[in-house]
Amino acid sequence: MSEAVLGMSGMATPQKVLKSRHIASQLIGNAAYPTPKPTVLQITDSATALETAYNNSRNKDEGMMTIYRNKLKAFRLLMVLVLAYIQQESGGDELIIESAGVATKKPKSPPQTVGKVTNLSGVQGALAGETILKWKALKFKKTYTVAKSADNVVWVDAKFPCTKKTVVITGLVPETYTWFKVAGINGLGQGEWSDPVRVESK
Repeated sequence: MSEAVLGMSGMATPQKVLKSRHIASQLIGNAAYPTPKPTVLQITDSATALETAYNNSRNKDEGMMTIYRNKLKAFRLLMVLVLAYIQQESGGDELIIESAGVATKKPKSPPQTVGKVTNLSGVQGALAGETILKWKALKFKKTYTVAKSADNVVWVDAKFPCTKKTVVITGLVPETYTWFKVAGINGLGQGEWSDPVRVESK
């Protein structure tokens, strides 16, 4: 499903006027939009009123500037309604939306939870009391957290959060086995723990 986009952001007023008139012309006789709301006449009238107010404001007269700002505000509100109508009538179909003279964009994917960490493995580190863990990187993550256990029953935080798919665990008792497991974390919370692995420290 696509979203209708006016594409007027950053446009100068004359360009906005031309764009709105183009949209109006595309709606005329378009079977996908049998009864435009606002009407085509309302769109063109608003564009003409804005154009006139804009031209009259070029001499920087304060009264004319105020009229221009009011016409611009009314124009923007009208075009928001036009966009909503196009979106509703098109059902999000990209080609139907574009037939009304507006652009489309794909909606952002909703945030996704992190999956389970897989392929966790470990080897001895270079120094006494070190173990190196590595695993397959997760797609949707911000950081990883590591837990350790002496018996694979009682787990404690290993206090080694990291953002990469590998970490060096230090401060372990040299030449002893420790169980480890890793989980990913993002804005939606922590994902599922990996299967635990038993690794001997240096």
